[in-house]
Amino acid sequence: MDKEGKSSYQNFDYPVISHSHGQHRREQFKVIWEVGQTIRANIEENNSKLFGKLAKQSGGSGTFAPLWQVLKTSIEKIATVQVKMMQKVNDLVKDVCKYTEELQKKHKLVKEEQGPTLEIVQTIQSTTLVLQKAKDVYLQKCEELDKLRRDNGSAKDLEKAELKVKKAQEDYKTIVDKYALIKEDFEKRMSTSCKYFQQIEEAHLKQMKEFLSTYTELIENNHDAIGQIYLEFKRQCLELTIDKLLEHFVLKKYTFRFI
Repeated sequence: MDKEGKSSYQNFDYPVISHSHGQHRREQFKVIWEVGQTIRANIEENNSKLFGKLAKQSGGSGTFAPLWQVLKTSIEKIATVQVKMMQKVNDLVKDVCKYTEELQKKHKLVKEEQGPTLEIVQTIQSTTLVLQKAKDVYLQKCEELDKLRRDNGSAKDLEKAELKVKKAQEDYKTIVDKYALIKEDFEKRMSTSCKYFQQIEEAHLKQMKEFLSTYTELIENNHDAIGQIYLEFKRQCLELTIDKLLEHFVLKKYTFRFI
């Protein structure tokens, strides 16, 4: 207990109050979802602009045409993979938002259920203050009695001082007994509440880790899919040698010439 009479029992406020941030988390996930929607909408638009730019820079026709087609196809595949991933991420964010809403309702219910425990916490805090005050009074009366004895006080004054010490001692003992009963009740309730809070927090962490695991799998699958597209793109580029590109161009021109 500190100088102001506050004790570690006030730490009970943390598990009760700490569950009030569900609204904030839900708003965060909504922002993420909106960002995802924006990214999804921009992918195809940016992809289309990229095609036009690449076509001008690399030459959409001529000897490079086959490679341009390979590049264009690869970019389209990558864009498709990215769009599918964003759809899955958006679905995941929706699930998280729904979960946080349910979690907030659960936390409100928990706070109501733990009302009696919060009351016993407040009771033991106030009783601790009373106990400390009774102890201080008792020690003060003992000190006054000792001083009278040292100063050879009169028998009447000593008798009065002894009565005051006895009364202070009885008051102190009464508060000690009361505190012991309250402390026992507090420890039982606190133990039960802490176990309950721990179960809730463990379930919450488990669910959040599952969400994170799902997101990790999405990233990994997206990476693998893009990797496969890259390998296919690389293979096609290697197959389209300069000789084959020139041959393809000549055959195409020759065919068009005699049509």
